[in-house]
Amino acid sequence: MVIHKQRPLLLLSVLLFGLSLVIRFQIHGFLNSDMVLLKRWYEHLHINGWAGLADDSFSNYPPAYLYLLWLSTLLPNWVGSTAAIKLIPTLFDILSAFIIFRMARLRYDDDTPFFCAAGFFILPTIMFNSTGWGQIDSLYTSFLLVCVYLLLKERPFWAMAAFGMAFSLKAQSIFLLPFLGILFLKGRIRWHHFLLPPAIYLLLGIPTAWIGRSWASVLSIYLGQVGQFRFLSNNAPNLYIFIPNSFYDIGLWIGLGFFLLAMAIWGWVNWRAEITFTHRQITLMALAVLTLVPFVLPKMHDRYFYLVDVFSYAVILFAPEIWFAPLLYQLISSLSYSAFLFGADVTVVMLAALINTGTTIYILRKQILSLKEA
Repeated sequence: MVIHKQRPLLLLSVLLFGLSLVIRFQIHGFLNSDMVLLKRWYEHLHINGWAGLADDSFSNYPPAYLYLLWLSTLLPNWVGSTAAIKLIPTLFDILSAFIIFRMARLRYDDDTPFFCAAGFFILPTIMFNSTGWGQIDSLYTSFLLVCVYLLLKERPFWAMAAFGMAFSLKAQSIFLLPFLGILFLKGRIRWHHFLLPPAIYLLLGIPTAWIGRSWASVLSIYLGQVGQFRFLSNNAPNLYIFIPNSFYDIGLWIGLGFFLLAMAIWGWVNWRAEITFTHRQITLMALAVLTLVPFVLPKMHDRYFYLVDVFSYAVILFAPEIWFAPLLYQLISSLSYSAFLFGADVTVVMLAALINTGTTIYILRKQILSLKEA
């Protein structure tokens, strides 16, 4: 029997994956101001080689990413700097798709996991963030996905090692910390596992420190990023987009207080609940915290909801009734991206924020109700 009759989902998966590659090839040449900056970092490493990593002034990204950027300069010249830079996050999209496949294998034993992975790989914001925009959100997000997958497999040591890799690539990995904290309080993660993330960050910093970069510079990268922008919302689809930036100082403090209050309430509810830790409950809890943190925190960027784009898709493997959530987040992120990338009016981001508000409330309600499930 021919494959399209015998294994139609596998054939459809191959077609979707191939279509994604075609689309990615078409958009890989897209340029923006962020890419101009990344190309400048690339050229620095292309000219100076490995020794260029000792310079602490050319980039404010952590060593783990800069090692990958240096490796990309070793590709043949015909590849070009733009393609070389964008190849890095695109490869991590493949890693994320593989983890989606492995998650789906926990529930399905047919060809459905192939279809789930291919469907993820062709999501518009996933493709455009990496292959179009050239951002590195796929790098740390893929390791957070690995972290949650390993927690589903009850392997907390390696899960926290994966979290350490994520943190070594981007500070926004800490958005998942409240979720990990609940698992710690519930005895699913041991205290010494939390030593892994800082240890991995330090370990990955050794090569660049060995060739001359100061440890003070390596350890202060994320602190320097905190005060980089004075915006309550940098096109982020949360309610801070409605507050004029003239209220930045007072808005920042009120926002931080609101964040602490919201997280305390969420943490208390989850800590006090009798959780059975099914795959459904664990993934919904991870999605809830990744949805809530950037929604209530000020100074967020449009791309900080990329995590929700990814995890809302992963969650429907275990909670298929919220199938529309990843579609809504595709819309939310697409509207948010349009302001920076295509000069859309801020009202477009405000519309995304309103949609996001309703979606966030729904996700939180869904997750809290799941705590009562046996």
